[in-house]
Parts: sequence; C-alpha cells; structure tokens
Amino acid sequence: MASGDRMTLPCFDQDELAIVRDLEVALSRHPYMRADLGACEAASKELEAVVSTRLAWLHTHGVPAEHDKAASLLGKLRGRERQLALAIAGREGLEEVALRYETLLLLHPEPGTGHEAGTVSTKLAEAIERWERLRGRRPVRAILVQKCRQSRDFFRHGAMLPFYWTRRRRIRARLPRTVLARPAVRRTFFAIEQIGPLVDNFAFEGAGGIPHSTSVALADVAFLYMQLADELLDELAAATGGHDAAGRLVRSLYHEGADDRPLRELSLGHIRAIGVDPDRRATKFDMTLSELFHVLDELGRAIDSLLADAEPAVVSAAHLFLHHCFQTYLDEVALCRAACGRRADRMRLQDAAWHFYRKNNLVMMLWLDLRARLLGLDPARHADAIRRWGYLLASFQIFDDLKDIAMDLGKQPSYALQIAANDFPPEFAWIEARFGPLRAPISRDEVPEVSFRARRTVQQCMRWSRLIALAHFDNVLLYAWDQRWRKSWTERRNSFNPGDDARSDAGQHAVDRLVRALQFMRNEDASFVLDDEQLAFALDAAAYEGSWQIHLALFPNVRAMYRFATLRMSMTAEEKARAARRLLRRFPRARASALLGLGHGDVDHQVAGDGLEAFSQVIEA
Repeated sequence: MASGDRMTLPCFDQDELAIVRDLEVALSRHPYMRADLGACEAASKELEAVVSTRLAWLHTHGVPAEHDKAASLLGKLRGRERQLALAIAGREGLEEVALRYETLLLLHPEPGTGHEAGTVSTKLAEAIERWERLRGRRPVRAILVQKCRQSRDFFRHGAMLPFYWTRRRRIRARLPRTVLARPAVRRTFFAIEQIGPLVDNFAFEGAGGIPHSTSVALADVAFLYMQLADELLDELAAATGGHDAAGRLVRSLYHEGADDRPLRELSLGHIRAIGVDPDRRATKFDMTLSELFHVLDELGRAIDSLLADAEPAVVSAAHLFLHHCFQTYLDEVALCRAACGRRADRMRLQDAAWHFYRKNNLVMMLWLDLRARLLGLDPARHADAIRRWGYLLASFQIFDDLKDIAMDLGKQPSYALQIAANDFPPEFAWIEARFGPLRAPISRDEVPEVSFRARRTVQQCMRWSRLIALAHFDNVLLYAWDQRWRKSWTERRNSFNPGDDARSDAGQHAVDRLVRALQFMRNEDASFVLDDEQLAFALDAAAYEGSWQIHLALFPNVRAMYRFATLRMSMTAEEKARAARRLLRRFPRARASALLGLGHGDVDHQVAGDGLEAFSQVIEA
C-alpha cells in the first residue's frame, strides 16, 4: 500500500503483523483487489485500507478456523472497520464514501454470517435509491467528459477493427484444428474472441497500440480452457450425484502453487475409477466427456507451447489464472458440504456471494492482468478499469444464471437459484417442479413464465445487478450491461435464448400486455402493492414482446425514448412507472379493451371485482 493508505497498527502481535504484511504485498501486486471507496481524507483512507486487507484475506484464503491467528486478525480488522465507518458516517463531503462502503458490505458479506432476507432486501433497495440520487446529481461537465471519452473509444474501436480481424484470423490459425471442428466449442471460442478487442480498446483505452501481435492468443486459449474444464468438472459432479467423489479426485491430483498447468495428471482412467463412463456421458458442448477431455488435452498442449517462449511474468500470471479457476471448483466442493441437501444450487447466499466474487470478479481480473501483460502493459496502471470489468462479469453472471436456470438446477451454484432457495422457497419449489427433469436453457417462450411465476427472484436478480452497475460502471459498461440484459432476458427479438423471434401473442397491444401482467401479479400475490417498482416490472414484461408502442407513447420525449431503447436497466423505477402511465394514457381505447378482456362479465363489475379500480389512480398519478 502507498504510505498514505496504510492503516494504523496499534494492537497486532507479530504473527498477525506478518499476515498483514503478506496481504499488503499481495495487494501491491494486484491493486485491482483493493476496495475503492473514493477516499479523500485520513479516516476514509484508513477505512479503505482496513477493508481492503480484510477482504483480501477472505477472497484469497476464505474464513479461517476459530483458533487460527488469522481469525484473531480478522476480528481486530472488523473492530477497527466499525470504528472508522462510524467516524465517517454523516460527515459532510463523505456521503459517497459511506455509500461505497455500505455497498461493499452488501456485495461482499463474510461466509457463514447470518442472512436475513428482509433486512438485506431493505438495505439493497435503499442503496440503489441512494446511488440513483447520487448519479442523478452528477455535474454536467463530468457527464460530458465521460461522453467524450466514450465517443473517442468508439471511434478508435472502429478504426482498429481491420487490425482486430486480421489478428483474429492469425490466432485461429494457431489453434488445434480439432478444437475448431467442434461447433459448440467453436461458438464458445468465437464469443471469447469478441471480448478481447473490447477489452483492449475500452478497458485499456488502446494503450497496447495497433494490434499486430498474436501474443494475446494465450489469454484467449486460457479462457477457453478454463470454460471447458469447468464444464468437465461440473459434469463429473453431476454424474456422481454430487461434488464429493469428483472433489476427492480433483484434490488428489491438484497441487496448489505448482509452477505448472493444473490437473495435468488427470486421465480418463481417473474418471472411470470414480464410476463414470466418459464415452457415454454427454455434456452441454454436444460431445461426450471423453471427447471433451481430448479437446482439453489439446488446448493444454497449445497453452504449454505458447508459454514456452513467454516472459516469466506472463508465465506466472497465466498459471495464477488457471490455478485460481481450479481452486474455485474446490470452493464449490467445500461449500456444498454446508449447503442444504449438500446441493450446489442451495448454498447460503453469503457463501455464494463469496464464491461468486472469486469465480467471477477475481477470474476476470486475473485474466485481464494476464492480457495486459501480453499487450506489454502494466496491470497496476489499469487497476480501476480491471476492477470495473471484474464487476461487469459478475453482473453478466446474474442474467446468465437466469437464462440457464433449468441447466444449473441441482448441478451448480447460480445467483437465481441461490436467491430463490434462500429468500423465496415457494418460487424455488416451483422452479424445481417446472424444470427439474429438463437440461436445457430457458426458451424465449418460457422467459415470461419464469418472470411471473418466480417474480420476486427475478426482481431480486435485477436489483443486485443494478446495484453493481450503479456503483461500478462507466458509460460504456452501462450500455454493454443493458444490451446483455436485453439479449438474455428482457427482449424476445435476437435473444440468446433458444426459440424464434415470432411473438407468442402476435397482434396483442402493449397496453394489453401491461394490464395482463399487472393482473397476473395481483392474482399471484395477495399482499401485492402496486408501487412504482411493480409497475416498472410490469412494463418490462410488456416490452419483452415488442416496445414500439411504448416508444410511441413516450414521443416527443426523445431522451426517454433513447433511454428505454438503450439504457432501460439504468432507468429508475420512477422513470419506468412514468413511461407505463404515459402508455396507458396514450392508448385509452386499448386500455378499455384490455380491461374488458380480463373477464366475460360486465366491465365495471370485472374491474371492481379484480381490484383494478386502482387503475384510475395509477394512470392519473
């Protein structure tokens, strides 16, 4: 740590002090792991240093045993942290520091601590509201500066595209042919290829220069290797009925800290020895386990070849990335022992949050560290960007988990499943009953069904994702985040989910879809209260099948139209509620028709009988 960021060390013994010094060294090597509170004076800087040290231990070592020296150290750090948090609370000029700290506590709870769903949800909603107010008060100059940087980055990206395409072809030529011969593997690698230029241009701001070198092939291949290995290990766990047998196998072959590619010794014989036939077990990559194993073996040899002439710092970064990825699997094995039914999809939420930081944020940050070195850059100079992009992957994981809810059920940790299992058990029971026998992604036709039947779970996923985005994303990442939400969940057209673009309710008006969404939400929940957040959720549901009528209702407010088209997830509940009311006012005949269609009886009786008399207040609010 820089001298100005050091914590005071009045009460640590020599053993604890040694641990602190080791953590300071780790944070100096990986500065993107530090907490960013925007500290500007002594108390807030010390708070930033203390919380960074505490989280560095938790995110690299986990929760220590009760009588371990590290447990005593963490207790002292927590105490000092509380003192400093109280010292800055309510102080003028430190409101954002306090909010960043509270957000950090929400996103990074300690494993094993208590979790009260109602309390966490309240704090989550309050934090989101405060971030919305804070971002709404940004000076015009700051917004314009970000817009200018965004435009500059987009222009540079366009200018570099021919060079990126040329580099991509050259990198593909270096891959084993059998790897690209597999359609599912090829699609996965092509998706990874698309990330690289975005990172080089938007995260590193083009600092690597014109992309002539193919050195970044190592980063792309390592990422693919990690993804395929993750699927192999998940399938082993699924095939053996849990993580126990697969975990024992991985632990027996894994050598932590070894200066080599992990699990090099794993063979098909080891897999057969735990009762799994790799020639018959299918995977989501449309190949058997043995075929997947051979692809991994070829990729491993490609990685070894690329590392043969690499600089020591690159070799170390590559091995650290790969080893950390395998360690996250061992995390799952350990956490499953404490999970309900020893199931990976029923971990405690605070345990899952710790695991997902290691599996998403840290994996992405270590990969970006490796990529920066391959581009000849110093990762420390891009620590803030690396941290932001780590959170981007974390937010992507949330809607990816929603999309894969049926595939992950009973198989692996998932934000959506963890939230449902811990906070909304009836919705988890519905998910199990509905998708238990299936092993396929949610289809485009099933997205609305999940949104309504597991509404609280979906809304909570959106809240966590919004908190991450509001606290950590710049303009470019907000656009990327919103676009991926649309492709994964909030828009049928061009969705990543299987199915076609044809609407299941072709010809139905957006007003009709909105009214039916509200009616369904009311019928499903006796305690339903139609506030701005619920109206906003219903509008999102109505927009899933098409939003041109919503845009027409927003006209001539071009800014509102633009935000709904490109930054819908960034819009506040109040903004969306206003849009919903404009939609209802803009099409009174469609509204009357929608209300009439709710029942077969008299309109007035139907409206009163279903409690939709509140619609007049909703429209005029």
